[in-house]
Amino acid sequence: MSQVEAAGTASKLAAVVPMKPLHESKSRLSDELSEPERAALSLNLFRIVLAAATASKLGRVIVLGGDNDVRLLAEGFGAEWTADVNRGLNAELGVAFDELSTTGWASMYLPGDLPLITATDIDAAIDASRNGTLLAMCPATRDGGTNGLIVPSRSPFRPELGEDSFARHKKAALSAGLPFATCDALGFSLDLDTIDDLLACERIEPGFRMRILTPGGDATP
Repeated sequence: MSQVEAAGTASKLAAVVPMKPLHESKSRLSDELSEPERAALSLNLFRIVLAAATASKLGRVIVLGGDNDVRLLAEGFGAEWTADVNRGLNAELGVAFDELSTTGWASMYLPGDLPLITATDIDAAIDASRNGTLLAMCPATRDGGTNGLIVPSRSPFRPELGEDSFARHKKAALSAGLPFATCDALGFSLDLDTIDDLLACERIEPGFRMRILTPGGDATP
C-alpha cells in the first residue's frame, strides 16, 4: 500500500473500505433487484462513503478489493486501491490492519454501504477514538453488527465482523483489558443490505430509491 493521503486532513489514521466485485454485490437483494440495479446500488453507496471519507479527518482511505469500476471510482476520489486475495472479510481486514500497524498507522474499518454516512459522522468516530489512539466501535441498529471500528496502531485487536459482532467486539475488548469508546453517530447506524433497509432510506429521504438505483447517481436530491 502506498502512503497517498486522502483529501481530508492528515491524521495518521487510515480507513480500510472492503468491496466486492459489483456483479457479486448485494446478493441478499437478488429477489427484489436485477443485477444491474444491484451493481448501481453498490457503486452509488460506495460513492457516498468515499465522499464522506475523503472529506473527513482521515489521513488515508484505502479501498480493499472490488473490480475495475470500484478501482476507478476510488482513484477518482483520491483514495488508494489494493486487490484482495479472497481470504474472507475478517482475514483480509486483519492483514490490512497488520500492515498499517507496522508502519505506525491506526486503522478504521469503514463499510462501503452506509447510505447516511457523512464526514461529520466519521470525524465523530475519530474524536471518540482520540484521533486513533483508543479503540472505538460504531454499532449497527440492525442485526447487532459493527458498522465502524477504529483500532490503534500496535493494538492486537482485530475485526470479527458478522451478526452480533458488536457484542463480540465489546466482549473481546473487555477480556483483553482494552479500553474502548462507542460512537453512535447516525451515519453508522444503517448499512444497506436488505429491502427493509432500502425502504427505511426511502422513508428518511423520499426519492432515495430511484437515485440510488440509477447508474451514475447517488442519494443526493
